[in-house]
Amino acid sequence: MYDVVALGELLVDFIQNGSSRNGNPLFEANPGGAPCNVLAMLARLGYRTAFIGKVGNDSFGKMLGEAIWETGISAEGLVYDSKVNTTLAFVHSLEGGDRDFSFYRNPGADIMLAEQEISKKLIEGCKVFHFGSLSLTDEPAKTATKRAVAFAKEAGKLISFDPNYREPLWENEERAKEAVWYGIGACDILKIADNEIKWLTGLDDYDEGVHALKERSGAKLINVTLGCQGSLAYYQGRKVCGKPFLSDRTIDTTGAGDTFCAGALGFVLKHGLDDLKEADLEEMLTFANAAASIVTTRKGALRSMPDKGEIDSLILGGRKNQAEQKNTKTFSVRLQSVDKVKGFVNDMGQIEGDVLLLAGKYVIDAKSIMGIFSLDLSHPLQLRIEDWKEEYALVIEKYLHT
Repeated sequence: MYDVVALGELLVDFIQNGSSRNGNPLFEANPGGAPCNVLAMLARLGYRTAFIGKVGNDSFGKMLGEAIWETGISAEGLVYDSKVNTTLAFVHSLEGGDRDFSFYRNPGADIMLAEQEISKKLIEGCKVFHFGSLSLTDEPAKTATKRAVAFAKEAGKLISFDPNYREPLWENEERAKEAVWYGIGACDILKIADNEIKWLTGLDDYDEGVHALKERSGAKLINVTLGCQGSLAYYQGRKVCGKPFLSDRTIDTTGAGDTFCAGALGFVLKHGLDDLKEADLEEMLTFANAAASIVTTRKGALRSMPDKGEIDSLILGGRKNQAEQKNTKTFSVRLQSVDKVKGFVNDMGQIEGDVLLLAGKYVIDAKSIMGIFSLDLSHPLQLRIEDWKEEYALVIEKYLHT
C-alpha cells in the first residue's frame, strides 16, 4: 500500500556547475524528473511512494534506479529497456537561479513506456496518483499514461497533475496545450505555475486564468506557484495567498515547483480534500513554500529534499521576523458600485505588499477586480493592509465606512 504513486519521466539532469578555463560550461550529473522529485520529497516526509516509468538498461538507467531506491521511492514499477537509451537533460543556469533546458531524447526510454508495462497493482494500492505532461509528448507513453489515469479514476483514487511544461520536448505548441488541457480535465488536484497559466489561457490575471481552468476542470484544489512572489490556493470559491520564503542563498530553482507540489500533496494526505478552511490552506501553502525555498539553496533536487525539521525551523524563523516587522491594520470599507470597485482596485495598486478584503469566511485579494465582484457588496467589507504606512491613509479615506 502506497500513499502516492507517480508515473512519468526519469532522466539524468546534467546541471551547469561553473565553467572551465576556456569558458565552456561544466556539468554535474544528477537524477531528475518532476514526478520522482515529488515522490522524493514525500518520502522525505515519511510517506510511502512508488514510481512507474522506464529507463534504458544502461549505466545511466542503473544509476537512476539506485538513486530513487536510495531516496526511499519504490522502484517496483520501474522498467529497464535494452533497446533504447536513458533520456538526458542539460540544465543551463541563468541569472537569478532560473534554468534553460535542452534534451537528448530521440526517442529516449521514458517515452517508450507501454500500457502493458504499467503496474495496475501499484495504482490499486495507492491513495493519490500523480502525473505530469512530459509522458504525454509521444507514443507509446502517451496512451499508457492516459490508460493509467483512467484506471486510477475507476479505482477511486485522487488524481494529481502538474503540467511542468518544457517547450523543446513538444512537436508544436498546439499538441502541448492539448495534452495539458487533458491533464487539467482529469485531475482533482492541480499545481500550475503562473507562466503556464498565461501560456495556456492567454490571461495575465491569475483569477481570470484560474476561472478559465475551472471551466474545463473539476479540480477541487488548484495551487498556483508564483516563484519569488509565493503561491495561491483556489478552493471552493476561495482564494488564499501564501507568502514566499526568500533566500539570498538561492543557487538553483530546479525542483522547487516539485517540492511545493509534494508539500501540498502531503497536506492532502494528512487532512483530506473536503471541508478545508482558510487556515488549513494557509498552513498548506506556508509549508510548501518553505520547502521549495530550501531546495533552491541546493544543487539538484532528488537528493536535496529538506526534512520536516528543516522546514518547520524556517517557518518558525519567518513567523518571528513577521511578528517583529509587520504593522497590520484593518478598516471597514464600503464598495457599492461598479465605478467605486474599479477606483478601489486602481488605488490598491499604490499599496505595497498584501492588501486583503475579508467577508465572513472569504478572503479576497483587494487588487483583484474579479475577486471583489464575487463578494456581496451590499454590506461593509473588512480591508486588511499587511504592512501599514501612514501615507496609505489618504489612499483609503474615500472608501471607509463609518
